[in-house]
Amino acid sequence: MKSELVTPSHLARKAVVYIRQSTPHQVVSNQESLRLQYALRQRARELGWREAAIDVIDADLGLSGASIAQRNGFKELACWPE
Repeated sequence: MKSELVTPSHLARKAVVYIRQSTPHQVVSNQESLRLQYALRQRARELGWREAAIDVIDADLGLSGASIAQRNGFKELACWPE
């Protein structure tokens, strides 16, 4: 399902899906949440992004958000080139 809010200038950029759960227990016990987060890749496709233009960052699964010291996925997201 396309959206009139997504313009060609949006589609010319990368779509980045950042996936995270705070603890290893959440990764195991919150499978529905994890499935929905990964489904955002498909939603980006539905909105018009090409598969090659969608990046998923899931390096921080099971890592607390209290500090960015070990969260390499967040660092990658924060420094994402335009």
